[in-house]
Formats: sequence, structure tokens, C-alpha cells
Amino acid sequence: MILINDTPYLDVFIRKEFLYDEAEQYVGEFVPAVVFGVRAEPARVPMFQIMLSSGAQWARVPLHKICSKPCDPLPLEQSAWWDSYGYDFAVHSFAFLRNMTVTALGRDKIIRSGKYLFSVDWAKTGWSETPNQHKNHHVIALDTGPWIAYPNNRLVWHDPSWIDPAPDKEWKTPTRSYSVE
Repeated sequence: MILINDTPYLDVFIRKEFLYDEAEQYVGEFVPAVVFGVRAEPARVPMFQIMLSSGAQWARVPLHKICSKPCDPLPLEQSAWWDSYGYDFAVHSFAFLRNMTVTALGRDKIIRSGKYLFSVDWAKTGWSETPNQHKNHHVIALDTGPWIAYPNNRLVWHDPSWIDPAPDKEWKTPTRSYSVE
């Protein structure tokens, strides 16, 4: 079991109400922090390990309570398409995608732009081993501030030096596993 893993160290802001059990008087206030790890529990949104400048370390900070700059909140259902698949996962920062601009299609059909931070990939669960159900969580800092975790099929990557963003909308998710044995 993995449960927790390192991430790149990232300067962020935490929505202050989270630090006070959702106390209304702190809504709209932010506390600087550093994200340094991710935690995964089945049927829960990806959560993060953070350190505050006061020396307080917090665990299990949900994705939608983290932002790269003070901003309006993004509803939880727009922050991630999927909960964590299980306890077993890997965190990887793809050099090829590092700081690449990406647009993300939300459940509300709004397209939002941001920058790639790192990816979480799942293992040892029924869904992660099923070809048409496996999903990565690519963690993105939206230009407006909120963090999101979206799968490949909700993202379009942008690099004006060679990508002409026009994915084929007729593509189908693979449903087979391939093996020579």
C-alpha cells in the first residue's frame, strides 16, 4: 500500500476556512503554504500534504481548497472528474508536459486554461486495470488560480511550436488489454 507520496514542492494558497473546519468568517481569506505530498484514499478526492509558514503541517487537504493564487472557489465537482481509485498510486512530473499550457473541459462544459504541474496514476484496483476505465489525474494550476485534477480525455495540450489543437471527437476509448502471452 502506498497511501502517500511526494510531489514537486509547490508554493500555493490554502483557503483559510478549511483550516477552521469551514468556518464562514474565513471565507475569501488565504494562507500561504507549500504542497509537498499527495494522499489517496478510495472514493475521496485527491488530497495533499502541506506546510504552512507557521510550521504547522496539514494532511488530507482536498484539491478544491488549494490554489496557486487567491481566487474565487471552483466547486468540488469541477475540480476533479474522479475520486482517487485506491491507495496504490505513483506521482510523476512528466518533463515533456512541464509548464505546458493545457485547456480542460469541465462537467459544466466550460473550457478553462492552465499549466501542468504533475500526474497521479493508479494501480492495483479493478478500475485502474480495466482499459476503458483507467484514468490519470493530471494536476493543473488554472490561470484563474484553482487546482484541478483531470484525465487525458478532458484535456487538450498546447505548444504553438508544433501542436495544432484539434483532437478527433470521434475517437473511442480502448476496451482491450494487449498481451503476447
